[in-house]
Amino acid sequence: MTTDPGQTHTLFFEEVCYGKPVRSSQGPLRESAVYGVNLVTLGIESPLNFVPANFLGRTSLNSGMIDPAFAQRGALIVKAVDEGLAIMRMRYRPEAGEGESGRQFLLSRTIVLLGIQSWDQIPQGLFAWAERELTVQPFVFDQSQPSSPQTAKLPPFLPRDVDWFDQLSRPRQIQLGSAYQAITKRVGWTVSRAIAQEERQPPSALIAADLDVIASLPRQFPLRKGATDQFILNIGLDPALTPGAVSYFPGHAGSAIEAPDLHALREAISSGKPDPSPSKSEIRQTSSLHDSLERKIGSEPIPLKWQL
Repeated sequence: MTTDPGQTHTLFFEEVCYGKPVRSSQGPLRESAVYGVNLVTLGIESPLNFVPANFLGRTSLNSGMIDPAFAQRGALIVKAVDEGLAIMRMRYRPEAGEGESGRQFLLSRTIVLLGIQSWDQIPQGLFAWAERELTVQPFVFDQSQPSSPQTAKLPPFLPRDVDWFDQLSRPRQIQLGSAYQAITKRVGWTVSRAIAQEERQPPSALIAADLDVIASLPRQFPLRKGATDQFILNIGLDPALTPGAVSYFPGHAGSAIEAPDLHALREAISSGKPDPSPSKSEIRQTSSLHDSLERKIGSEPIPLKWQL
């Protein structure tokens, strides 16, 4: 999908929904309800790949893996898949009805953008739209379901240039540079709440805005390089379930941050030329980073601490 800056565009996507059927949108489960794929559009050949446990690597899931701040809306997970780019909204919902107490069940909605294989193919503004607009509701039994590709309106996205970048505060530049380095170097990252507070934005919205900036750059780097780095974004889900993703999960404390290479990001914004091949020392440094919240990004320490 090609987009022109500053214009509203229609997003076309396939869809898979999973959960248990309910009597009404706000009501309790239907009698004898069992888990299943409740909706799948015709462009999806393997809908079971988008069941949450399979999507997250055959993981055993429970409600405690979603941060309480995201319990009502659900966690948001973005993953590069064989079909293209998949975005899942996942939450737990009370069996007795919305807002009720008692036992809960898992439900998810996944939209799939077919054919997207590199960052420059991502529709501009997609991440902010998904963070703000993508919701998941339970399947109402006997309610008709669409089978054709779905659509949504993406709001206008204005391009970000060097003047825009230079006017950002230093911590904001570091936050954006860290997301850029996490994506281009295939290492994980967790956002600092302090920077989000400075920007007067929810951390989840700030992460989505950062990734929209990265997607707007004319850089043809791939969404993934093999099965080990498929996850791109994780908001509200335990970071251990999505290794390598740019993440925000308030329930986890972080560590000291080290500065990313802001020069590389500035060059990407100003020129759009491909990154030079990384040196052997850079490759060794990146591969030595272990997948935990203690990971470091960059090499120039700065006095910026996690604040939760």
